[in-house]
Amino acid sequence: MQVLLQGRNLDQNSAKAVILKIISNDQAMLVLSCTIDAPKSVWEISTISGIPLTQVYRWVRRLHKAGFVKISGATNKAGKKFFMYQSKVSTIRVSLKSFTDTQIEIS
Repeated sequence: MQVLLQGRNLDQNSAKAVILKIISNDQAMLVLSCTIDAPKSVWEISTISGIPLTQVYRWVRRLHKAGFVKISGATNKAGKKFFMYQSKVSTIRVSLKSFTDTQIEIS
């Protein structure tokens, strides 16, 4: 199996497990789809998707660790830090040619 993340090969075993967990989870896919167009806060993602805040925090952390989400931060006028999350992924393509020749491409 070959796993490509934005054109670069990933470690087969760990990448396979992470990617399969992400693409098989509705909440993870909702978080990615909510953040494709523009960066959003966890609160905005939760409001749009209907996913509880705690679950959104878990998923953005997992998605960031997997390289699917980028994080940007700033400080508001009151001096409080806030973070915005945006999907780095716009396409996930799985090609099942044969049992030994599977390819997952993420771009």
